[in-house]
Amino acid sequence: MEIGPASGSDARPRGYVIIMMLLLCIATFCEGYDFFIISLVIDILPGEFGVSMNYVIKVVLTLINVGAILGFFVIRLGDRFGRKPILLISLCGFTTFSVITAMSPSIWVFMAAQFIAKMFLVSQFGTAIVMTIEECPAKSRATCVALLQVAGGLGGAFAMIISKNILPVWGWRGMYWAGGAPLILAPALVLLIKETAHFSALKAAGAAAPPSLWHIWKTPSRKYVPAVGAIWFLGYLAYAGVIYFWVAFAKTERGWTVDQVGPAMAVAAVVGMTGYIVSGVMMDKIGRKLTGVIFFTAGAASLVWAFNAAGAMMLPSVVVSMFFIFAILPITSTFNAELFPTELRSNAAAWCNSLMGRPAQVAAPFIVGSIAGVAGGLGTAVSFLAIGPLAAALMIAFLLPETKGVDLDKLL
Repeated sequence: MEIGPASGSDARPRGYVIIMMLLLCIATFCEGYDFFIISLVIDILPGEFGVSMNYVIKVVLTLINVGAILGFFVIRLGDRFGRKPILLISLCGFTTFSVITAMSPSIWVFMAAQFIAKMFLVSQFGTAIVMTIEECPAKSRATCVALLQVAGGLGGAFAMIISKNILPVWGWRGMYWAGGAPLILAPALVLLIKETAHFSALKAAGAAAPPSLWHIWKTPSRKYVPAVGAIWFLGYLAYAGVIYFWVAFAKTERGWTVDQVGPAMAVAAVVGMTGYIVSGVMMDKIGRKLTGVIFFTAGAASLVWAFNAAGAMMLPSVVVSMFFIFAILPITSTFNAELFPTELRSNAAAWCNSLMGRPAQVAAPFIVGSIAGVAGGLGTAVSFLAIGPLAAALMIAFLLPETKGVDLDKLL
């Protein structure tokens, strides 16, 4: 795979781009870690803070994920102040509030700390995607974005692996203490990461920052915002479903123990994250649209399988589900970056991902918590979320153009 600058005379040395990708991968590692932690502590929090399981699902998870929506306001600042400062602020913010979460004396402090941590986590992820798109060559952009998602999968697997040692000794708080460790990367980001060449060239040319939150809706690019935002939302329904609820499903409806679900989810995360690489390579070979239709459709089918399987099919079903559902993220990220020009790219990521897509992480727990009782359990309730990726596959097929090989400097 070729690694290098996206285009233009301000080409980055190969060595620099490799270092940048390593640091950005560590940043996205944090998102995967945080996503998987909550699945481990869902059934612990009721006993810790004296609340019901339904309260944790419908209220705690819902309110925490509202923070992901507010990440919108942080990401869009990247079009005004640059990608690098927003990435640095987001990393410091997330790790600091992860530590504060570990010290929570009540469920309300837990929710508030995680609310803010989630806001910074989302802005960190979104900014890392934008930087990768702007600094990597056109023919391997999708693969590079997929590498960021692989790092997220590794973060989730890491959470599951260390949970067997941390939870028995340090409890759920130990998992959040560990979440503060990436703060040590801040000096490396300051010293080693540069502002992207695309953004620097834009500022050198005297281009003004978008004048308002609504600026993108006055540009030709506005036609893609609703579609990409809807695809993010529909895909995140499935992603939140398998990450948040499979552990609880396995324990409450299939009788699995903590010692069983931890290793199973670690295996599923490690094997499943190959979906990031496979989808990235496929996007660069056969195009974004066909790859998207294949993976979103298969993601819907595999989600239903994972939450209806039993016995020997439990592990294979969740592995297959994560393989296809994980791949939803780099596919949508690539569309989100390649459909918008440089001066709007952070704003587009903020609108489509944070403001329009991330609400699915609020909706999914609320939907599942609301219908689980009448639907007959978690399995049936989460299976209902498969409607999301199936609808997204149709939208990709009929509403989005092919963006393979698009010249970022010629987008309007």
